[in-house]
Amino acid sequence: SNVLKDLHSHGLLNISLSPHLPILSESDEDPTPHRRLNLCRIVIGYTRKFACSSPVSALNYYYLLHGIQNEEGEDMFAVCIADLIQESKEYRTLLGYLDSAGRKTKGAIDRFNVNHSLIICTVAEAAEKRGCWEEAVTLYELASNYEKVLEILIEELSRRFMSNDKGHEHVHQIACDVEKRAHHVALRKQFLLLLDLYQFHNLYHAGKLEEALDVITKLQLVPLTQDAISHRIQGFKSFSDELRRCVPDILIMVMSILNKMYRGASQNSTSFYGGQNKQAQQIRDQAKVCGDVTLQYAG
Repeated sequence: SNVLKDLHSHGLLNISLSPHLPILSESDEDPTPHRRLNLCRIVIGYTRKFACSSPVSALNYYYLLHGIQNEEGEDMFAVCIADLIQESKEYRTLLGYLDSAGRKTKGAIDRFNVNHSLIICTVAEAAEKRGCWEEAVTLYELASNYEKVLEILIEELSRRFMSNDKGHEHVHQIACDVEKRAHHVALRKQFLLLLDLYQFHNLYHAGKLEEALDVITKLQLVPLTQDAISHRIQGFKSFSDELRRCVPDILIMVMSILNKMYRGASQNSTSFYGGQNKQAQQIRDQAKVCGDVTLQYAG
C-alpha cells in the first residue's frame, strides 16, 4: 500500500477512467500492452477491514482518490467519506462539529488541502437522500449552507406541525437552535413564520387560548373580520406548499378557540371576557367569518 501511495503521489500510475472497471483494464487511449490500474477498487478493498474501527486511518488512504471522479462527476474522495460516515457515524471526528457557541471544531479532514465545504455538502446530500434529515441539517450547517438547512427544516416543521408528539418537539427544538445562527438567508422569513405557528400550536394545546389567538391574529394568516376575507384569500395564493399544508389545521384550531371562548363568555357573565353579551357576539361573529373563509379556501 505504501508503494502505491508513493507511485501515485509522483504521478507514475496510469489510473482507470472509471472506479467501476476491473482492477486492470485497457483503454483505447493507451498503446498496447499498457493497462490501467483501478486505484479506487484497491483502496476501498484494502480499507474495508478497518474503516469502521479506525476511520481516520481509512481517511488517509481515501485521500489517494482525491481528483478521481465517478460517472456522476462526484469526487471519489468525497464519495468514500460519505460511505464511511454512513457506516461508522463518526462525522464529528472526521468532519468536525459546531460547539454550543456556533464555533467550528476541526475534524480529521481539515488536514487535507481540499474544498472542505464541498465535501461536507456531498456527505450531507447523501444523508438527505437516505432520509436522515437531522444528520443532513447538522452537516449542511457545518458547511455554512444555511439555505439547505432551512429548506430541510421548513419541510420537517410543516410535516410534523400537527403531530403533537416527541417528533414535533424535537424538530422545533432543533429549529429554534438553528434560528440563532441562520441570518441573511432567503428562506428565513418563511422559516420564522413556521416557528411562530409552532408557538401558536403549543399555546393552543396548553389551553392558553387568548394567547394563541393573539399570536395567530398578529401573523395575519386567518381573517377574523369580514373585510379581511378577500385579502387573506389572495395572500393564500402566495403561500409556499409547506405553509399551505398547515392552513387547514390552523383554521380548525382557530374555530375551536373561538367556540370555546364563546361558550365561556356565554356561560359566565362575571368572566374576565368583559360584558357577556357584547363579547360573546364579537366572538360569534369571528367564528362565523372563519367558517365562511374555510369554505372559500376549500373551494
